[in-house]
Amino acid sequence: MQKSLVARLASIAAFVLFGATAANAATLTLAWDANPEPVSGYILYWGTQPGQYTQSLDVGKTTSRTLTGLATSTPYYFVVRAYNSAGMLSSPSIEVSRRVGVPFSAPGDFSGDLRADLSVFRPANGTWYSWFSGSMTTTATQWGLPGDIPAAGDYDGDGKVDLAVFRPSQGIWYILPSKTKAWYGVQWGAAGDVPVPGDFDGDGKADQAVYRPSNGTWYIKFSTGGANATAWGIATDTPVSGDFDGDGIADIAVYRPSDGTWYIKKSTSKASVGVRWGSGADVPVPGDYDGDGKTDVAVYRPSQGVWYLMYSSSGQTGAIQWGVATDKTVPGDFDDDGRTDIAIYRPSNGGWYIRYANGASAAFAWGIATDIPILNR
Repeated sequence: MQKSLVARLASIAAFVLFGATAANAATLTLAWDANPEPVSGYILYWGTQPGQYTQSLDVGKTTSRTLTGLATSTPYYFVVRAYNSAGMLSSPSIEVSRRVGVPFSAPGDFSGDLRADLSVFRPANGTWYSWFSGSMTTTATQWGLPGDIPAAGDYDGDGKVDLAVFRPSQGIWYILPSKTKAWYGVQWGAAGDVPVPGDFDGDGKADQAVYRPSNGTWYIKFSTGGANATAWGIATDTPVSGDFDGDGIADIAVYRPSDGTWYIKKSTSKASVGVRWGSGADVPVPGDYDGDGKTDVAVYRPSQGVWYLMYSSSGQTGAIQWGVATDKTVPGDFDDDGRTDIAIYRPSNGGWYIRYANGASAAFAWGIATDIPILNR
């Protein structure tokens, strides 16, 4: 009687409880697929550590539940088990996680509908061209100069990715918030640095961060205040930050082509992990391909046009043919099912080719040969 938790945490919001003793709390709605076999109900288990579930709730035969009173800015981990009339329990679902009570945005989602959008930056005229996946409307916004590096992220925490560029010649980030449209610049970095924006402090807002190959150091300027420098990598490494432990905080990580190893420094436990997955010419394409709230280790092999995935929920691996040698990888959740979809951008024809997690596929023409796709890994 196997049960698989749906790869999605449906909605998330924060509220404040006021009373004799004011406290912060958050709500979270979870949904899961109905068991294919007859069941009498489901039990939802959760806790604040992976694999450790200190609370449970029998939700009956419903396949969704809203939990209240969760501690804000705290990661939670969930599983579901089905039971039958004899009280027999199924195996647990995959574990999913979410940091509650903080803003959430999907990579590449400029419209706030949790779907990655088709978006490119055109260096020739410094313009961002976006085609919104949900509404299918388009926009063109001039923001940047030739030589700028796109550094999109949700810097204001409104659930929409903001236009931003890193200008290596000045070491300045130029950010155009989607909420206020009041642009600003942040001095952070130098020529030769690689911009790696991400939420490294868990407040739901993207932080300015750069990886400096010359000394293998990450320099992070937190949106909550303060800064940090962490030596993690060597000159030939590729930075591949992601939330590999599901705590809602971006982890520092690099992929080393020389030995095909991912070196990950987890944000909360500070544990260091090395995962051998890839070979010299592979392109790292981290993403949440199984929808459990954790970044999966994955590579694209241009010589074969094959994506090699290692799923964090099960440890199982997969290989999917999708692309040719000259394509650029642009993984993202284009259909809002909580799972990263395999996708490539083909400069030769400006085509986006998407293979959704459910096996369906689609193709769109959006861009020209010299454009930089925003989701490119």
